[in-house]
Amino acid sequence: MKQLIFEYFINKKIVIVGGGNFCKELLNFFFEADPASDFLQILGVADIDTKAAGFQYAKEKNIYTTTDYKQFYNIPDLDIIFELTRDSNLNEIIRNTIPDKIKLIDHLEARVLWDTFKIERQRINTIKNLQKSTGCSKEIEDLFNQFAEYVSEIVRKRTNRFYEIEKELVDGGRTLTQIIQGSTIPTFVINKEHIITHWNTACEKLTGFSATELVGTNNQWVPFRSGERPTMADIIISDFGTNDLVRYYGAKWKKSDLIKNAYAAEEFFPKLGENGKWLFFTAAPINAIDGTIVGAIETLWDRTEEKLAEQERDQRNQELSTLCSIYSALSTSLDWNDRLHTTFKEIIDYLPADKLCVFLLNVKGNFKLSYSYGIEKNKRQTINKPDDQKIINQVAQKKELTIIENLSKENLINDDFTGSSNFKSIIYLPLMAKEKEVIGVIKIGSKTVQNYSSEVKNVLELIGNRIGAAIENYELHEQYRKSEEKYRSLFDNDPNPIFIIDYSTHKIIDVNKRARDCYGYTNYEFTGMRFADIGDAEHAELIDDLKQIPQNQSVLFSKKKHYRKGEKPFFVNVNICHAKYGENDVLIASTTDITESVEKEAQLIQASKMTTLGTMAAGIAHEINQPLNVIQVCVDYFLKMIKKGTPIANDDLKTMSNDISSNVQRAAEIIKHMRDFARQSDVVTHKINLNDPIQDVFDLLGHQLTVHQIELKINLDPQLPDILAEHNRLEQVFINLVTNAVDAIDEKGKILKGQSFQRMIEVKTFLDFDHVVAIVSDTGNGMPGEVIGKIFEPFFTTKDVGKGTGLGVSISYGIIKDYHGTISIQSKVGNGTSFELRFPVCS
Repeated sequence: MKQLIFEYFINKKIVIVGGGNFCKELLNFFFEADPASDFLQILGVADIDTKAAGFQYAKEKNIYTTTDYKQFYNIPDLDIIFELTRDSNLNEIIRNTIPDKIKLIDHLEARVLWDTFKIERQRINTIKNLQKSTGCSKEIEDLFNQFAEYVSEIVRKRTNRFYEIEKELVDGGRTLTQIIQGSTIPTFVINKEHIITHWNTACEKLTGFSATELVGTNNQWVPFRSGERPTMADIIISDFGTNDLVRYYGAKWKKSDLIKNAYAAEEFFPKLGENGKWLFFTAAPINAIDGTIVGAIETLWDRTEEKLAEQERDQRNQELSTLCSIYSALSTSLDWNDRLHTTFKEIIDYLPADKLCVFLLNVKGNFKLSYSYGIEKNKRQTINKPDDQKIINQVAQKKELTIIENLSKENLINDDFTGSSNFKSIIYLPLMAKEKEVIGVIKIGSKTVQNYSSEVKNVLELIGNRIGAAIENYELHEQYRKSEEKYRSLFDNDPNPIFIIDYSTHKIIDVNKRARDCYGYTNYEFTGMRFADIGDAEHAELIDDLKQIPQNQSVLFSKKKHYRKGEKPFFVNVNICHAKYGENDVLIASTTDITESVEKEAQLIQASKMTTLGTMAAGIAHEINQPLNVIQVCVDYFLKMIKKGTPIANDDLKTMSNDISSNVQRAAEIIKHMRDFARQSDVVTHKINLNDPIQDVFDLLGHQLTVHQIELKINLDPQLPDILAEHNRLEQVFINLVTNAVDAIDEKGKILKGQSFQRMIEVKTFLDFDHVVAIVSDTGNGMPGEVIGKIFEPFFTTKDVGKGTGLGVSISYGIIKDYHGTISIQSKVGNGTSFELRFPVCS
């Protein structure tokens, strides 16, 4: 036998995986033994530790070394791999990956061979020594004893090693048993004869069967099945194929991702526990060192709570999905009937049910069929029978979900909805409005007994509340839509243009039809325009005033110039109020076209001016006559000196030329002033100083006051701020006041019949907080109270017929009011009159 072993290794190409001490001893033995060169060829040593003893020894002997043993697979005609690592996992990996032609000898086999090699070497040496001996029995006995002791020592070492291995196996088995027994995961192990060898405590708790009952038997199926059937561990021992796995487990099994030839599955076992248990279980083979299956281990996990939680989660997800679908369907922009159709389908699918109809409360207090799903059209008018109406009224009164289940022919409700369809369960679901009032009832019928859970009832109540709110919102929306159509009609057909303006930006949000017709812009063109864009750019005070309008109050702005498309001007009164437009703060502006009125007023004012000019004609003629007289005198002097042939001195010529020039300019200014005053004034306001029109008035009326022997006293504040007005019109106001004062003083003179009195007109201006004030006073005859009360009325006058129109003070009042000013009167008969004019300061 030994000789055969030696012959097997003659000229074999060998590599070693594992370069530790054993590798070094083995290499040393081969290189020192005489037969080594005859039968072994050591081609390489592999180890991940390059400092290992055998690895270093191999390098010293010029043997190829590497850290990757797989490189040996590429050596041509390699015969044997010695695996000396004592790593069973590595041994298994090499066994499964080496080419078929290469033989693997593990470290246990290698040690046996090494002992055999050593004994054979000793035997050969002993034979050589015997051949050299003299044949003496004592010498032969000594050689035999030496050989026997050598062999005995090897046997003793090998026996000790086998004892250590056996002890390790026993300890390992005991440790494995303790590990399995102490595991919190239910586990059992069977051997290759399908006999249970381990049944741990966790498995006892899970199944209710003790290890004493089962270990040593093949009854591993008993705790799980009602009839005998192989467990998954049995299937692995028997090496069943895929078809058998499918036969026993259907689609529930799968291959393990971690362990080769292991399987996993999940199944419900009704025998376990009171109500059965869901188990997830895995089974894996137990392999011998040569790869053969010597047993199988199966582990089990109780997934019952997780499975119930998963089922509950799925149910909750279904409930949430149904609620979301219903909420989404009711909130879409689809047609209302389409929305309800989708909603009812979701309810039918969720329950499940077969038919559904909705009864809504009408104005008479009755519940009438309004919508249906799954009901034939010819049945819709006959479903609401007395019994059904009674139940619906009770549900509406109690405001509670009502379910009638397990219906039979004996207890059918008397209505066609039930009788014709043989319903076993009927739900009456109240539809709640936002104020917790019932506005309808949904009736749902199922042909099977459902025994609805409390969770389903809760979901149905939520659905009822949502559908009730949706129906109420729809009805309110319809009312709002009709109301909006009505008010839009009123809005568009209002005789005046109306603008909806954003409170913050003053941009136009909406306009009515009259605004589009009047201004000539389209809706699109209006959108984004600021309200100021359609008016005069100089009306800045209007924008400032818009910011000050309090909520629910309005402000009137009169005689504002607006422009139609194409810059065509016209005059309007603007009435603006602060209001709510939906959720937004807005300004609502209404404009009234007063162009015709303004034009007539301008004509009236112009006529009044002409009357005033006629009254002032004599004074103005005198004013012009004075510079003409100066010019005439200078011209006469020039002609006289020319006739005499007398030269005119340069100084005289220069002086008289300057006199002519200054008087021509004075006459021109008087004429220009008359022309400016006579022109038709504009309604548009400007920033002006109130002192300027007052000064111009007395430039015109200075001579008239002198003719009437009236003293003029002027006290004007030089630091006055500007006001918003029009120079020409204010000049007319003061001319009217001064001429009336002159008439009053003359009237007093007539009454006093030549008696002496102070004939004086006084004008003064000053600033009083945020107003500019002008006071015109006279020492005339004054007015009684009844006259003061009527003085601002048009055509009212105290003068004789033909001497006054009665429009001067009235026109002045209108002009002052246009500039947001006020005029007040203080008068006493016999003591004179005082007019006080107040204008707001221009910010």
